[in-house]
Amino acid sequence: MNRCTNFVLLAAVLAAGLAGAQSTSTAKTPAKPMSGMNRCMQVLKAKVNLNRASMADLQCLKGVSPTIAKYIVANRPFKDGNDFARKIEVIGHRLWNDNKASLTFWSQRGGLNKKGS
Repeated sequence: MNRCTNFVLLAAVLAAGLAGAQSTSTAKTPAKPMSGMNRCMQVLKAKVNLNRASMADLQCLKGVSPTIAKYIVANRPFKDGNDFARKIEVIGHRLWNDNKASLTFWSQRGGLNKKGS
């Protein structure tokens, strides 16, 4: 074989190897988000108590970033949706409206759950 043919074969082998390595790494990537999605589905099904939820649980809510989750935790406790919207200022009304079916403020005993209790 001539030198040009050897180069083409080498390039083809390397390209095939890189393609195989790339498909292997992308095949593993979706597993991590799926476990997070499954956890969030369970959290939202059980309802998120805004006065007791962890930052990870708060981030399962639509529109809640890590920064917003920290802000929610820092402004607890909340009496109701209006109190939440007032304390969270500009985005509180939107967050409440987008997530109210998944939110609660009350414990199963009927009392307001406060931070740290």
